[in-house]
Amino acid sequence: MISNRYNRLTRGALLAGVATLLLAAPATAQQDPIQIGFTTAITGPFNEFGEGYRRGAEIAAEQWNARGGIDGRPVALGMVLDDQLVPDRSVQNMRRILDNPDIAALIAPSGSGPTLAIIDMVEADGRPMCNTQAQTPLIIWPNGLDQPPRRNVFSVSIGNTVEADKLGEALVAGQYNHVGILHESTGYGVTGAEILKSRLEELDPNVTVTVESYNQRAPDMTAQLARAQRAGADVLVVIGLGADLAVIRRNIARLNLAIPLYATAGGVTPPYIEGAGELTIGTRAASSAVMAANPYPAKTQEVLDAYVAKHGRDRWWGPDQNRAQIAIASTMLTGYDCANLLFSAIERAGSTDPDAVIAAMQETRDFPGASIESISFSPEDHDAMTTAGLTVYEMQSTPAGLTLVPRETAN
Repeated sequence: MISNRYNRLTRGALLAGVATLLLAAPATAQQDPIQIGFTTAITGPFNEFGEGYRRGAEIAAEQWNARGGIDGRPVALGMVLDDQLVPDRSVQNMRRILDNPDIAALIAPSGSGPTLAIIDMVEADGRPMCNTQAQTPLIIWPNGLDQPPRRNVFSVSIGNTVEADKLGEALVAGQYNHVGILHESTGYGVTGAEILKSRLEELDPNVTVTVESYNQRAPDMTAQLARAQRAGADVLVVIGLGADLAVIRRNIARLNLAIPLYATAGGVTPPYIEGAGELTIGTRAASSAVMAANPYPAKTQEVLDAYVAKHGRDRWWGPDQNRAQIAIASTMLTGYDCANLLFSAIERAGSTDPDAVIAAMQETRDFPGASIESISFSPEDHDAMTTAGLTVYEMQSTPAGLTLVPRETAN
């Protein structure tokens, strides 16, 4: 039974979601469903991630049920709890999920802080978990990239390492001399800044790097920007979420700081676009390469079509009605991929036994993905994303509205 700490609206949405998914498979409704569960930021200032991948996971479950489920059993999102990207709340939620023996597999929270908070208990529990969004390498590689991954944790996320590689290559190609890095003071931000700084220095020993941090939800980052400006930064990179990036962009305008702005995936999300408006034009951000393809890869197009049929071209789709906003690739599509990968592994294993499902996940080869065109895992590598799966985009104004285009074709 849902705790009294959760309001009736959240409880109702959860029960309605399970009922909807079960109704999608009337021929198998009498059998116990195969359930996956997760905690994520469904509400709050950073809900662009949690809400996006919840919708993607729902579409995956509905597709499986439309095909008859798994061995005659329906599938369901059995427990979907809201943590608002708060680590302590994600711990409370994950304890409740792990106490439910009917949950066969898990999806990680949205964000490195909440995921790092629950990762040890998930590893100890042993059930397979797929990571959609969190980027800190420790989530997959607790002892370093040259050591084995966590046995039961797999990822389709844009990790800090590949993101730093892609942004580092773009910055060096831009021939900037002094890079200013602003990062949120979370595990994601700290790790991302460290890796990007190291990567820049490897690519160009002559580059100078200034690093400043800020707290999530801070109302003003003028002091950090002023310090980067005094240090001589000729380009700025922000490692953080969209709502905070909007504050930074408005601060940049107030300071009349005329230097290029690069960002991580927060630069392609609704809170940034809605919070900064026309100021977003010219912002460059690294995100999934599948969204740069024209036409989209087959699986990407299939899932986007399913999204439009279910939700329409809403705020999560983005302002350009012709092309889905890139944020969809880093949220909805990764949520779809994680759920689809877990259901497929359960089907191939012929069981919900954790060891059997983990073995099936490790045997995944060239799996058609929506966020990554081809997904593969092995016992030695549980991380599907590579630099080839990323593109640097630039925000531009077009007759169709604000849109993101690959940097290679930007004017």
